[in-house]
Amino acid sequence: MPDNLEIIKDKIRKLLALSKSDNENEAAAALEKANELILKYKLDESALRFESVRVKSSKTYVAWRTVIANAVSWLYGCHSYRQADYGMFIFTGEELDAFMAGEMFEYLIKTIERSAKKAIRKNAKFKFRRDFKYGIASRLYDRIMELGEACSWSPRRNVKIEEAKDYVEKSVALYENVIKKQKNWNQTALARGLSHGDNVSLARQAGHTPVPQIAGTSRAAAQGELF
Repeated sequence: MPDNLEIIKDKIRKLLALSKSDNENEAAAALEKANELILKYKLDESALRFESVRVKSSKTYVAWRTVIANAVSWLYGCHSYRQADYGMFIFTGEELDAFMAGEMFEYLIKTIERSAKKAIRKNAKFKFRRDFKYGIASRLYDRIMELGEACSWSPRRNVKIEEAKDYVEKSVALYENVIKKQKNWNQTALARGLSHGDNVSLARQAGHTPVPQIAGTSRAAAQGELF
């Protein structure tokens, strides 16, 4: 597929929108052109339905960022994965879902970094900072899971996630990352982070659109999956 495939897909979406025009000639011409492009690039419905949003993170694996990515992708019914070579987290789902997941992920990452900077002394060791951030992320994971169950479209979430995952697996070359198990937590840092996690607002707004409040899988389950 060409590098400008996203441009082609956007063009097809616009043509499909035009195909619903009240002008019969315009509608017929738009539908014909859309079908030509769909056949030419061998696209199916899922290729037009799903969008991918990329959010810059780090090339190094960071456990607490993965916890947040897992939470927000679940909340918005998306599939997420880390593209280590480029230091990106990628959220794939229906257009608005993917956009909101990316916005919320970026907001929470920045908020956790700011919280750590304010709450921890400058000469604190790396491990203390790391475990403090993981504590915040863990608490946010629980809150997101609890609040996410209250969304009106919650019953459809698992279906949306499976459809997005299936699309990604068919269209993107993925590879497994080797993840090291983390041991010897600094319990003080972890506890402080968990406490601070209650202070982070989940009523984030993207532009003028209110983001649904956000997560009841336990921390233990989250750690089990990640490590």
